[in-house]
Amino acid sequence: MAKEDLKRFLIDLKSNKKLFENVSNVGTAKEIALIANKFGYQFTDEELKSFSNTNSFEGIKIRKQDTSPSYSFGENGN
Repeated sequence: MAKEDLKRFLIDLKSNKKLFENVSNVGTAKEIALIANKFGYQFTDEELKSFSNTNSFEGIKIRKQDTSPSYSFGENGN
């Protein structure tokens, strides 16, 4: 069921402007899954992350972002 909901979610992103706007304003898979759940799609952030390994689905490109902070310490870090 989750995989089918995830596929339906990705397809609906192309035509549902409100859904797309809500998802576009967040940065994590967990936030996307929470929004999707509010719109009636049932999948988890982990399912979304594992599905995103395929990189694209029917014209939708799934892109992972590295949101980990980067710190520079030492002589050149100040």
